[in-house]
Amino acid sequence: MAKQKTAHAYELELRKMIESRTGAKMEMWLMPQVRATAMNEVMLDQIQDELTNGKRKLADWGDGSTGQMKFEAHPLLPHYDKLQRTLLMQFEALGLNYSTTPSK
Repeated sequence: MAKQKTAHAYELELRKMIESRTGAKMEMWLMPQVRATAMNEVMLDQIQDELTNGKRKLADWGDGSTGQMKFEAHPLLPHYDKLQRTLLMQFEALGLNYSTTPSK
């Protein structure tokens, strides 16, 4: 398992991306959004690691009447999807995707 980035490392990366995109120093009022985005990226890394290195489908015995094995999707998959969508919205809020135009 590769060492995961910290929230601080993501904050620095996001700051550089914002400054590269806008051509100016990052405004301090963006820090709460940057921190929230960085924490989301850390959480996403942890869930992605669990899904990548763990089982994506979980096996369990069915109800008592059939006794057959049943397979269910990993319970973290919906959370992973939600975090991905949230991260894209956070990038948009920071002006870090093509649906936004930076103001200089």
